[in-house]
Amino acid sequence: MGRLNGSAHRGLPSEGSTSSNLARSFLQMEPQEAFTYTYSLTASNAPLQFFILVESEPDRSNHYTFSLSMKAGHVERAICKPITMRLSIDPRRLDFAVFVFNPRTSLPAGCLYHLRVWLRTAGSDHRIFGENDLWVGKDPDFRSIGDASFAILRNATQDMLIYQAVVGRAHVSFIVRWRLVEVGIYALSLDYEAGGAGRTLFDDYQLKLDCEPQTVSFIMYSIPITSKPAGASHRLRFWLRTPPPSPSPASSIASHPAESYIYQLLWKTDDFKVGGNLDFEALGHKLVM
Repeated sequence: MGRLNGSAHRGLPSEGSTSSNLARSFLQMEPQEAFTYTYSLTASNAPLQFFILVESEPDRSNHYTFSLSMKAGHVERAICKPITMRLSIDPRRLDFAVFVFNPRTSLPAGCLYHLRVWLRTAGSDHRIFGENDLWVGKDPDFRSIGDASFAILRNATQDMLIYQAVVGRAHVSFIVRWRLVEVGIYALSLDYEAGGAGRTLFDDYQLKLDCEPQTVSFIMYSIPITSKPAGASHRLRFWLRTPPPSPSPASSIASHPAESYIYQLLWKTDDFKVGGNLDFEALGHKLVM
């Protein structure tokens, strides 16, 4: 259960904060002081950075809010919910253990991780963050998901992308929208529409980008689940992809490498109920319509 691919690299805490800090945009508060601890590791050949933001609470002495975010590729997002702890030690001298490990096999292979963050204080360790469903990797093999039906990009504007897919024999459009929150911070939403009706699947998913939104693309696919009537229930997965961080000038002088991307799963559901021309009479003689 060690740290993946070597140890996590700790960065010194940076004092103060700015309005562009991703975790701050979620908290919507003005702390008296703030410190950010940075840890780096590699998972499935994807370089990751984890930022632990420690902010004092203005109305409670010695109480601090801890927030966690992760940067993969050019995108940073919040991980886990913030927590509050009471500290009698210097918040500028904290130490953390940050690591991930593979819990089991997954599709795509090698992309599912458990994440753990522990606060280490004077011989005592406190687990402050845990995430058991972190999906991230570099160029995962989506083709290995044999029964997946992938959405295809059909139209794109500056702030909207439209993907089309066949889900349970129904022709479905997935609409991705960007909304600028502040400089570098965007809110993402996903809607679907089929046969003239639809709804919002998620809204206001805030991301911090160090690139233009047009650099970001998405992978969406559905996987059928056994259901009655057949073709009515599906798993739906929504992945974000960006190019990896720019290589150093020395390493980029050589020949151009093959196109590569960093992927992370942003949203999923195992209860997507859409189908086309469903045979409700197959439910049996007890059905009353």
